[in-house]
Amino acid sequence: MQTISYNNITTYPVYVPESRFCGSSRWRHVGDKLIPRESSPRPYEISGNIYKDYMLTLKFCNYLGLPVSAEALKSSSTNVANYSAYITRYRSIRDAFDKQQPTKKRVYKLNKAKVRKRIIALCRLKQSYKFLAFYSISFPAKAPDDVIYEIFNKWLTTCRTHHGLKTYVWVAERQKNGTLHFHILTNNFLEIYKVNRAMAKCINTSVLQGKLSWGQSSLTLYNGVDVDSIQHTKRRQGESRAQYRWRLKEQKKHTIKERVKFATRYMTKYMSKSDEVFTHLPFHCSRDISQLFTSLLLSDKDFEIYKQYLSDNPNDYIVYKAEERTTFVFKTAPPDIIFSVLDKLNNMLYDMYHNKDPN
Repeated sequence: MQTISYNNITTYPVYVPESRFCGSSRWRHVGDKLIPRESSPRPYEISGNIYKDYMLTLKFCNYLGLPVSAEALKSSSTNVANYSAYITRYRSIRDAFDKQQPTKKRVYKLNKAKVRKRIIALCRLKQSYKFLAFYSISFPAKAPDDVIYEIFNKWLTTCRTHHGLKTYVWVAERQKNGTLHFHILTNNFLEIYKVNRAMAKCINTSVLQGKLSWGQSSLTLYNGVDVDSIQHTKRRQGESRAQYRWRLKEQKKHTIKERVKFATRYMTKYMSKSDEVFTHLPFHCSRDISQLFTSLLLSDKDFEIYKQYLSDNPNDYIVYKAEERTTFVFKTAPPDIIFSVLDKLNNMLYDMYHNKDPN
């Protein structure tokens, strides 16, 4: 079996025929159907007969006006005393469950392969042809991580509620001075003045609460949200006005491959510290992106159809060999036709999510 993802090709010794697509957090592909994934219930309560007997005892005590106490029930008549065991049994298990040793504070490392797949999936959407940009968000130097994440979440909520942010992938990065900042890839146009002002207000609220200080900045001076778009790229140093206008005109004619190159260039630049450990999530994406598929599962026979579009030059791949699989990482993006089936499916799912007509 072979897996073709946005990042690589991986070979496995066996083939699982029931699925053709994978990588979606919302959908499972079984046969020719898409089946919603079921969320796993969290163990807030004990299930089974022990819990049912306990609830029956509560109803019994409430009906007769008796206290919910095993000792009180034992001293009552024989029939009532039988229910005391239900309370004792339930509470002993409940106490053991509640008194479990707390786990260590969770830490996270950035999964570059997963981030890259999500970024490429966003870039390949039809909607991203209209607009695609990276927004970088900075904070006052030496601001604590907990406060930064609190501010960033408030700002995201404001952008989703008031400024049209719906589709995005964000990544955290630690600057040389130790302060976190964020990079967001989105195909939603955000007015830079408005989102800058929104972030300044979020930061100022935390300053007024005594959680951090502005340092060299202030509510009126803050300009820490920056943007670079493939459709409206920044002017680079050394360019004449004519060169800039020509480049801007050419950028507006961009292809899928150029969108991916634009986004992954930022990713490579900002995610160089592979061993960085975070106490909060270092990466997240909107639900319309997490639901997209990022890989094709192919039998050896089906793989032959795709093989003709792939390079035969071993220098075009970085090869990793494990005991049961071999992975060929793309050095350059393969032809778009490789992902045409994924693109069609993902665009359909994206339109469905936003209640658009797929046609």
